[in-house]
Amino acid sequence: MLKYIRAGGGLSRVELSRKLDIAPSTIGIYVDRLINEGFLVETKRTAHKYGRRPMALLPNPNAGHFVGVDLEARNILAVVIDFSNNNLKQLHRPISKGKPLEKILICIEEIVSSAIEADRRPLLGIGVGVPGTVDLEKGLASEYDFIPNWKQVPLAERLAQKFGVPVYLENNIRSMAMAELWFGQGIGLQNFICIGARTGVGIGAVVNGQLLQGAHGAGGSIGKWLLPKIARPWCNGRTGVTLESIASLRAILEACAATTRRKMDFSALQVAIAANEYAAMKIVSQAAEIHGWAIHQLNLLFDPERIIVVGPLAELGSSFVEPLANMIHELSQGDMPQIVSSNFGQYGGAFGTAALALQHWKPIRKQLSV
Repeated sequence: MLKYIRAGGGLSRVELSRKLDIAPSTIGIYVDRLINEGFLVETKRTAHKYGRRPMALLPNPNAGHFVGVDLEARNILAVVIDFSNNNLKQLHRPISKGKPLEKILICIEEIVSSAIEADRRPLLGIGVGVPGTVDLEKGLASEYDFIPNWKQVPLAERLAQKFGVPVYLENNIRSMAMAELWFGQGIGLQNFICIGARTGVGIGAVVNGQLLQGAHGAGGSIGKWLLPKIARPWCNGRTGVTLESIASLRAILEACAATTRRKMDFSALQVAIAANEYAAMKIVSQAAEIHGWAIHQLNLLFDPERIIVVGPLAELGSSFVEPLANMIHELSQGDMPQIVSSNFGQYGGAFGTAALALQHWKPIRKQLSV
């Protein structure tokens, strides 16, 4: 019921009954319960062409809030959304290189505490996006090469014990696909792919409206793909080159730093691109072409309606998306999906994990008298 109400921007009881093919009397029982418990509000629609304005059911923003956290090698990002999907707060904490695992976990706890402080509405759930593989059933962050000792971390259990709410884990690139599905470029689509690069490279694939997670929580981990012979011009004759070793954001920044002989972080890369610096533009264009090669393979496999570039590289705009699209066009001979950039910037993963917690939320079950 809540999913249809959110997707429809508010529905009447009759519309909800028709959507779900459930008797109006039964719908009425559950709607009344959610209204009485403060999760739904019923209000007259502001726009109606004729007759009496129907009453629309809407999620109550005061019912509570959800926190979404996104962790990667050098940053922790968090957002807070209310029960009505409104963005309430965004937070960012950098992580220094080599920071011990326990201190990183404490930083995650602290950013959640900061996110919910001074808000009297109840916390209803937490979603956490982590890099690498994830054991979704057990809530374990399984493995990640770029944080020391990051193996089988019981992150969901730890946060659930501290904050007393359900906690859901997901891979952070797949989380970005959740953000697009609920709030962004994927609204209304059944099949699309998000591709993102930070320290690694990954995809989030939505198939028939569902996020594809894989049998072992590793779906979309394309960063370990070995580039084949056709891709070796990008690799200067080297063999055993993986997608993430040459086309991740980390690899792009390292290549730019080596070429320009100056320190290069993402902000410096954006400045260099805005100034049309040849060296930076060439490196970004080459990485985009490699992403385009990867997307061509994914397009053949999934036949998506849309490809969404997520994460930091989406913020580079046409300097990244145009060579990517040109490569896909060249390889596919014109038969290609629509390619767009995410609008969430660096907070896409955090919005996605907040959506994950919201999606899993259910009211406490009580026996109903029907």
